[in-house]
Amino acid sequence: MKTISTLMVLLFLVVTISTSSYGNTYYFDLNNAGLGGGPWGMITLTDIDSHTVKFIVDPYASAFSSVGSNFGIQSFAFNFDIEGYDGNLLSFSIPSGWSGEYDGDNITGYGPYGKFDLEVKGKGSNRQDPLVFFVTSPSDFTISIDDFNTEESTNNYLFAGHIAGFSEGTITSAKFADPASVPAPVPEPCTMLLLGSGLLGLWGLRKKLKN
Repeated sequence: MKTISTLMVLLFLVVTISTSSYGNTYYFDLNNAGLGGGPWGMITLTDIDSHTVKFIVDPYASAFSSVGSNFGIQSFAFNFDIEGYDGNLLSFSIPSGWSGEYDGDNITGYGPYGKFDLEVKGKGSNRQDPLVFFVTSPSDFTISIDDFNTEESTNNYLFAGHIAGFSEGTITSAKFADPASVPAPVPEPCTMLLLGSGLLGLWGLRKKLKN
């Protein structure tokens, strides 16, 4: 009975951990060109350390009828949610030929998705598939993914991107956005493995005691 009680406690801890682990992945589910289908891309945020957040913006070539050799992300807009902190102090590690800027709630060019705080952008000749970049804060100030996935644009969207180089009839370029829904808790794979192993062990022990 003592062994079973110990296993039950361990299983409780595993379930508690799994329900508090949040996914950091978002999707371009909306577009301003009336395209059907989707999603048309995925945005992933990862904490590298207490001063650096990694962004991966991956356009889905398979979501379009056809794509050219220069298909990819041409610009990406997002927001920053730390009151009283000057976003101009953030620095960007971005692809060659790209630029990054902070202009709180004044980044335009994303149509119905409103104005954003930050933007990284390239040109038609250097679109990225995927776009990978890093945002870093000074050493005296910490940041995390939570500072970028809760603030919404002036029209209530978390992220927006310009994808170009595809062909959908006469449409070759469009703006895409995430619908600004904070993702539900997603159990981490290793946590689910521990949970499954614990349940299997508990079942085996119960069967052994019966015999």
